[in-house]
Amino acid sequence: MCCDCSARLRNGRQEVPRSRSFDQPDNMNNPRPGDHLDWRSQIIDSDALHLDDYVRATYSISVPAGADTRRSAVQMLRILTVRSQRDLPVGQQLDPSKFGAVIHIGTSAPWSEVTLAIPVSSVEPTEGLSHLLQMLTSVVEYNYADGAWLQRVDLPQRYLRHVPGPQLGTPGLRNLLSIPTRPLLALQVGPRYQSLSALTGLYLEALLAGVDMLVDDILLGDPPGELSLANRVPVLTNLCERASHSSGKKKIYATCLTGSSNQMLSKAHWGASQGVGGFIVNSFTHGLGTLEDLSRAGLEKCLFATNMGSGMVSRPATPTSAVSDRRVGIDEQVISKLSRLAGADAVHTGTTGAECFDVSWGDANRTLAQPIITAGTNIPPSFCVAEGDLQMINVWPNMRELGTDTIFEVRSAILGTGSPVRDKAKRFIDLLDRLTTVGDDREAMQVYRRLAQIDEDLQRDLDETDLNDW
Repeated sequence: MCCDCSARLRNGRQEVPRSRSFDQPDNMNNPRPGDHLDWRSQIIDSDALHLDDYVRATYSISVPAGADTRRSAVQMLRILTVRSQRDLPVGQQLDPSKFGAVIHIGTSAPWSEVTLAIPVSSVEPTEGLSHLLQMLTSVVEYNYADGAWLQRVDLPQRYLRHVPGPQLGTPGLRNLLSIPTRPLLALQVGPRYQSLSALTGLYLEALLAGVDMLVDDILLGDPPGELSLANRVPVLTNLCERASHSSGKKKIYATCLTGSSNQMLSKAHWGASQGVGGFIVNSFTHGLGTLEDLSRAGLEKCLFATNMGSGMVSRPATPTSAVSDRRVGIDEQVISKLSRLAGADAVHTGTTGAECFDVSWGDANRTLAQPIITAGTNIPPSFCVAEGDLQMINVWPNMRELGTDTIFEVRSAILGTGSPVRDKAKRFIDLLDRLTTVGDDREAMQVYRRLAQIDEDLQRDLDETDLNDW
């Protein structure tokens, strides 16, 4: 049983807390732990702290009716660092350097922004990013707030000095592929029902026409038979080598990894020896620790990070959401930032207009692109990844949101029915090249209309798209 939980059990049954003011005990003859908590002493101005000794976590929280947001914020902090709401032994002070502080409390709305300064001693860098994430998310296990959304995390220099970071990053991958400015184009391999042998010719045709890389569908895994890792890796790395030789441009294949952490690391070493150029890892299901291990393994390969599946437990509300306003979860910018620090060279942040859950991804993109300087060195920026059933009509809305340092992973846009694969791939590359230099929707539309003159499918998409909501 977690710390302080036993106090919420009475006669073997768990008490259900009532909405109330936290300044008033439920029952004066049977007070709850923390009813007389001296919470004001732990609200401290940030100027009073040496911030390089603290991890700063900003949450958006909703508290029960009549409750005090300030008190709830202190309770969240104390359960993380003191591990109890009970008073400390007589004579022991709540030293911020040991137990942290609440350094910001926003205006109470139904949702209020609060920032906790957590001592680095509670989340030592050597314990890894997985431990950090566990610490920051564990506050939702308690009833100090009706909702808690982990909005952002700011790490001190003394922590950043220990993270692996991307081994290639955006500059390294661009240099490897000799593509200085435009977005990269990747063709997805899979899904499982497809025959590998039936598609190898089309994959090669797409690579020769300009596609930069082959990447596994995230759910391809390592099934038995033709699509097993052992079978598909030699075939697909050979295709990339042939295309590189024929086109004079480097092509790479990135495969997804499955299994336990040890199995994934073993598969990565084997894949690297076979010429694999990158690996796809799920930060949510596989864990940030696995990503850190792969980054530190000396493979010198591109690491793609996705958090597919995290929406089941963490999904932001939108103005049109038909769901309760009680929410718990982690903002995409937190996962993106931690994935970059763990070693991801490219991160799936979100996709616009491709049947995916769609919100603004600006903060997540910023955490991948902004410089992080530590100990006199830079942690390289990472690519954004846009994937799903993307079509040419979706490219500009995503470039507008994600920027040019984006990898577009597509499938049906190139392998679908209609024009030959070579023609589709060339037109997609042409579109990426032209959109790289445009500055607004008007210029982008001019590019689309010119290309639509020779592309009936694109013209049809333009005719069927509400350009006022593009």
